Amino acid sequence: MSSLGERIKQLRKQKKMTLAELAGDRLTKGMLSLIENGKAQPSMESLRYIAERVGVEVSALLDEGNVEELRELLMEVETLYKSVYSPNAEEKKEKFEEVYEKITAIKDDLQGKKYEEIKLLDYYIRLSAHLKYEQEEVTMFDIIDYYERIHAYSRIIECYSFLAGDAFQRNDYKIALQFILEAEQRIKPYEHLIDHIALLDMHYILTVLYAAVDDTLKTQEHLKLALEIAHKNKIYYRLDDFYRFTLIQAIGQGDKEKSKYYLTKLKQHADFTEDKLSISALAFAYGHYTNLIEKDYEKVPGFRKYVIPDRYEKDSFDDSILYKMEEVYAYWALGKFQKALDLSQSITIPEYVHHPVDLSIMLRCFAVRALCYLELGDKEAAKKEVLYAYHGVAEFPSSIYKSFIQEAYEKIRYGKRVK
Repeated sequence: MSSLGERIKQLRKQKKMTLAELAGDRLTKGMLSLIENGKAQPSMESLRYIAERVGVEVSALLDEGNVEELRELLMEVETLYKSVYSPNAEEKKEKFEEVYEKITAIKDDLQGKKYEEIKLLDYYIRLSAHLKYEQEEVTMFDIIDYYERIHAYSRIIECYSFLAGDAFQRNDYKIALQFILEAEQRIKPYEHLIDHIALLDMHYILTVLYAAVDDTLKTQEHLKLALEIAHKNKIYYRLDDFYRFTLIQAIGQGDKEKSKYYLTKLKQHADFTEDKLSISALAFAYGHYTNLIEKDYEKVPGFRKYVIPDRYEKDSFDDSILYKMEEVYAYWALGKFQKALDLSQSITIPEYVHHPVDLSIMLRCFAVRALCYLELGDKEAAKKEVLYAYHGVAEFPSSIYKSFIQEAYEKIRYGKRVK
């Protein structure tokens, strides 16, 4: 029985294609050579790409036996897993349970030797975590070992990212950072074999986590590495995340020129992608810049109409919590305290927000609300709001948002001036 690599090589030669021709722009010639010689295992995405290039079904490349059944199950599981976007917790749980049961039915037969088996076990662990089910038979560290064994190195980063994400949601930023640093060391011997998007992801997560633990030098180091990867390889994925992150840093430092530069970059990216989330984030970025750098508060309320292109329905962007917080801040700065309070009443911090910087920006809104209550003569309500914000940022790194909250606390508790 021929191996997967041998079948790929045979089909390539039948098509009279060189390694470079088959590799195209999705694989390197070196990686394809490793696959053909049985020294690397392609992911399902790469396998589909190779099958398409040689003009056959993926099943023609795979082993006989139960691989086709596993592949069909994996595709079904992936489709179901990726379709779970419901904000309703019960509905989300039901869908996850449906996927979990499909894998549980065959879990005892999954030995972690083939890609399909490993990926299904990977989903099993992720779903166990989502559903808060106890299971000790296989861990994510086992999955990492399995992926390394079949040379699926990019998947190793995804596994460590999952572990880091779990710690991040518990606000264990140092533990989350340790997981990604372990990933960086684990993949170092194989870095030349890992796709650029996976590396970009790793450096982005390191950038965010170093910022969370207030290590400015390391934050800048990994931000620079990530942007170099993106620009060198013409990758637009995550660019708006990087630009937004750098913009917030520049605003925090009061750097007007740098802030304007990254604001322009964000606008260019939003115009290029025409992505609704990018456009919504751009509205917040403009509001944040205008409030904190230009201090042109009159300009912020209703600012979205200048940022969001005419082809979009403006009302569909009204649920942007971050932008609404900027409007609240502007009304407070303009002395329109009741208007700021009224607008802020519906604002809560979403459960998915965990980064200290994001939380600090959002908690600042509660300090603003407290200052509005104070101006309107309700000191008890002011104390309640400012204490929530003050204790919320107590363990966070220093920032302009934390300073604002602390100053608001001083003013409300002790009558001191807030800037």
